[in-house]
Amino acid sequence: MREIALATGVKNKQIIQFLHERIKSKIDFCKTILTGYSDNNFRYLLFACEDGFMDKCESMLKGIIIEYIEEIYKIEYLKNKIKNPLCSSLAFSAYIKVLALFDKSTDESALNKIIVFNQTFFIDSFLEFRLSPLKNHWDNLATLSSDNLILFNSSTFLDVIRFLINTMDSLAYKVKVVCKGENYSVYNMENKNGKIKKIADCHSSLDLITNVLNQAPSYIDIYLNEDKQYEAVSFLSNIFMSRLKIFMKS
Repeated sequence: MREIALATGVKNKQIIQFLHERIKSKIDFCKTILTGYSDNNFRYLLFACEDGFMDKCESMLKGIIIEYIEEIYKIEYLKNKIKNPLCSSLAFSAYIKVLALFDKSTDESALNKIIVFNQTFFIDSFLEFRLSPLKNHWDNLATLSSDNLILFNSSTFLDVIRFLINTMDSLAYKVKVVCKGENYSVYNMENKNGKIKKIADCHSSLDLITNVLNQAPSYIDIYLNEDKQYEAVSFLSNIFMSRLKIFMKS
């Protein structure tokens, strides 16, 4: 049995919590030991796996670390680099999300090459030093956006988001959104025959927008159960225009 320790500084315990939750949800394919402890400086997540499953387990761990970098770290990095001019907080957050998704495949290719597990993988130092080449690329994205802040104050801003979405690989032919009060369920209509698979249950406007944009769908059907203004629905309508249809549930 081989062991791997993932470590962060005590102040970054939320990283370990993210990794712990994701690992627990994905280790049912083999016998593993998952535990953790803290000292004065670091929090550790200890992972042990049978030798025969180690390659698969390492691939899983690498994928989860990449998920953290793509879903949280890169988003916060770009937000800190790009100042929100005058658009709404929701629109700005959605823009940052799309910008992060735009070159996701480039990031994943680079990260798969540089994430290497030894006895202890120190996540803080990895993010600080080993990500430098990727951060240079992200800085270029941030500079390009900052140099064109006027886009946020005109309809061109929506054109930029449409362009970014249209250049992404589509993960769904059609997305179906069902609104239930303040909550939303998002489904992937896997093909033109309408086979349905749930993507996520969302509890905020940004969560809904994030899950829909991540799919870069060709079409969106939204089902509302009451006639009221949904900020997220309005935003998505402005992005997808004629490719989005709204239905009132009876």
